[in-house]
Amino acid sequence: MFICLNGKFVTESEAKVSVFDHGFLYGDGIYETFRTFGGEVWALNEHLERLQRSAGKIMIDMPYSKEAVGRWVYRLVKENGFKESRIRITLTRGCNDFDFGKSKKPTLVIQATLLKEEPKAFYERGVDLITFKGERFLPEIKSISLLPLATARRELKGSKAYEAIFVDEKGFVREGTITNVFIIKSGVLLTPNSRVLPGTMRDMVMRLAREIGIRARTADFTARKLFVADEVFITNSLRGIMPVRAVDGRKIGTGMSWAGKPGPDTKKLMQALHEFIQKTSV
Repeated sequence: MFICLNGKFVTESEAKVSVFDHGFLYGDGIYETFRTFGGEVWALNEHLERLQRSAGKIMIDMPYSKEAVGRWVYRLVKENGFKESRIRITLTRGCNDFDFGKSKKPTLVIQATLLKEEPKAFYERGVDLITFKGERFLPEIKSISLLPLATARRELKGSKAYEAIFVDEKGFVREGTITNVFIIKSGVLLTPNSRVLPGTMRDMVMRLAREIGIRARTADFTARKLFVADEVFITNSLRGIMPVRAVDGRKIGTGMSWAGKPGPDTKKLMQALHEFIQKTSV
C-alpha cells in the first residue's frame, strides 16, 4: 500500500514523520476523512475547502495547491486499488521548534485504505447510542487533538452501542465522536447549531431534506429532547445516514408505529441520499 507524504508516493514502511513534528508532539494539526463510492472519490472539493478553512484558522499555510492535492488523492486511490477507499488527509504544522505561529514547513499526509462497509442490518434496523458528558476541543475545526473522542470511544467499548454522543455541561447535545446527530420531532428536522463540526454529510442531508419537503433547520437541543424525538439518526461522510433505534437504552419513537426502528422520514432521506450518490458518482 502506498502513502502520499508531502507529494511523494512511498510505501508504508518508507512513510516516516519526524518525532519533532508538531502533530506528534502537540496534536497541532487538522485532518479530513472521506471516501469513494463505486471507486469514485466523493465530495473531494468540499473536503479540500474545509481543510483550507481549518488550516487558515490555526495559521498553517497549505503547502500545496488544492488542485495538486486533488490529483494526489485520485492517484493514490488508483495506485492502492481497493474496491472502496477510506481517504484521510492530515496536515500538521511540521517541525516548528516551539513556535506555534506561522508554519515553516508543514507536513501533509494522504492515506487511502480499504473501506469496510457497515452491515446492512445497521441501516435496516438502526443502531444504539450512548450519551457522554463532554465535547470536542475547538469543534468547529477538524483537529487531530482527539483526546475527548478517544475517551468517549473507550466508554463505548464497555457497551453495545455504535456511537457516543457528546452532551455539554448545560445538557445540550453537540455531536457524536465521529458523526453529526439529527432528530425529527413533529415533522421538523433539527441538528445542533453551535459547538459542532459542520460536517459535509450534515450539510448534504439538510439540503436533501428541503428538496424532498422536510422542514429542516439548525437549532440546539437538550438530551431530553433527544430521548423523546420521533426519529433520530447520525451522519458522516463514510457511513452516510445511520438510523438510531435507542439512546442510553431508551427506545426512540415511543408511541409511534415505528418505535425502536428507522422512522419514515429517516427512510426517505436515506433513499434520497442513495439516489443522489448514484447520480453524482457515475
